Amino acid sequence: MELLKCSTDCRSLVRLVHENSDPEYPQYSSFLSRLKTFDSYPTRSHQDKYSLAECGFTYTGAGDLVQCHYCGILLVNWEENYEVWQQHAVHNPKCVYVLLYKGAQFITNVQNEFNDIRNNRGNSNDQVHRCKTESYDVVG
Repeated sequence: MELLKCSTDCRSLVRLVHENSDPEYPQYSSFLSRLKTFDSYPTRSHQDKYSLAECGFTYTGAGDLVQCHYCGILLVNWEENYEVWQQHAVHNPKCVYVLLYKGAQFITNVQNEFNDIRNNRGNSNDQVHRCKTESYDVVG
């Protein structure tokens, strides 16, 4: 039974990667190309530019707003205690970049953790720590 489950998961994974095989911004596929976008990144930011670039993000040039080169998601309002990979996985669990680098189990674990926190919020002082996703009109 486990083998069948694995092969079904593997087929889903292959299909997801195949359907989303091209990054939104392929010019930022390398770590160094993403890191270069952070030249004007605010030094007072809660997240370091190396972690953000490693997790697939480029700097947009506005505040602490970053964008995934692969899925295109925009994240802003980073807090010090935010883990970058987790935020990426929470806000876009179907991002192929996160899936390829961290794996499906990581994404499932992160989603479960945040769902548990959200469900128990009424019974504890825990808060869901999440960046804000933004929607912007792109001119050009």
